[in-house]
Amino acid sequence: MGLAFPEVLQVEVTNECNLSCVMCVRRTWRNQRFAHMDQALFRKVFDEASGRVRRAALYGFGEPLCHPEFPELVRYAREALGDSAYLLTVTNGTLMTPQVARSVFDAGLDEVAFSVDAPEVGTLSRIRVGSSSYDVLRNLRAVAAIKRDYGARLGISVVIMRSNYRLLPRLAEKAVELDLDFLVASHMVPYHPALVGEAVYTTASREAVEFYRREGVRLSSIAREALYDAFLEHFTWVSRGAKEQYLKLVEKIAVKGYSVNYEIVEDALTREHLLSEVEEFIELARVVATEHGLEARLPGVHADSLSRECPYVEHNAAVVLADGEVAPCMDLAYEHPLYTNMHGKLVRRVSFGNVRESPLEEVWSSPRYASFRRLRQNLPAGVPWCADCPFATRRCWFLDTNEYDCYGNEVGCNECLYSAGLAHCII
Repeated sequence: MGLAFPEVLQVEVTNECNLSCVMCVRRTWRNQRFAHMDQALFRKVFDEASGRVRRAALYGFGEPLCHPEFPELVRYAREALGDSAYLLTVTNGTLMTPQVARSVFDAGLDEVAFSVDAPEVGTLSRIRVGSSSYDVLRNLRAVAAIKRDYGARLGISVVIMRSNYRLLPRLAEKAVELDLDFLVASHMVPYHPALVGEAVYTTASREAVEFYRREGVRLSSIAREALYDAFLEHFTWVSRGAKEQYLKLVEKIAVKGYSVNYEIVEDALTREHLLSEVEEFIELARVVATEHGLEARLPGVHADSLSRECPYVEHNAAVVLADGEVAPCMDLAYEHPLYTNMHGKLVRRVSFGNVRESPLEEVWSSPRYASFRRLRQNLPAGVPWCADCPFATRRCWFLDTNEYDCYGNEVGCNECLYSAGLAHCII
């Protein structure tokens, strides 16, 4: 945490996009200004980062190739950071023609991830709305042939949903067929109520699910009684003993460091066949990758409250948005709704400053930003995990927004799907 400058930078070169993907957070934005990062600001950021950053991800919540000067930006970043730094981007592939690919590889780009959620056009165009006007799969094949000339890495990034999870093994096979380098999968983050049914994971810890499988009948009945008992005792000083029974029962899992929300676990058990099938298809994709030497970063279908970590803190990474605001991660970069743990909430934007007004080093080292990172060095100890808490489905007042959590932390990361390893950003 004592580093004076981030080791990894994610720079959103634009928040404009030429598609309208069904699961994209951009569909939920209100009054958001869309813009390309201007060259002067980009140069300022990378002049300050010169010789200090080992890795830069040139993308955000827009399509980077919508920026008309993207190859020039790549070239400037390469010149500023030197040959030892690693430069990558993530694209929807619509504009990544062979000519464009050569221009960005010539400029010094090391890695490109194509966002491809299906190996065939029909499903892909239903998910990536607007992509049918382009030939993404042909572009992927063409760039796969070109990347060998530059020694660059090329892979597929896929968002897992009910609509496409059965296609994961075929996507792995496609990656092998094209001699790609990696396959990265992320579960969908539900930004709209209509997307909740597309989620094929549970936020409950596997340990909580297995505990409930053993103790479920007793736990659910006693939990309801204990809740009423707690209110009764508070107002009348009379207890029927249900609270004590409940606490004695949950102590069995509490000694392992877990808690249980029986409603979330019951939902997971109701969808047990689906979750098991999703696990099977993820494993099939993993087997294909392993057998052919394809790097695969694939999620599970359960969270684990004790294994959480913030990927941005772990990589000492900062995010600079198209407007110059400095965010701690992409999930907190823009205000948006989130629907998880059987409720909706408003995730407010978090900014620690703007690089138009202050040097990035000054923003990064500010007491508030440093404190934010320090707390998240050990997420299980410092930040609660709501999915295993009985109050998460009881209208807990800390869950309306992400402003605070029940530990008193300013900016709540207590329902972050990225920290649980269910969702994934390429940085």
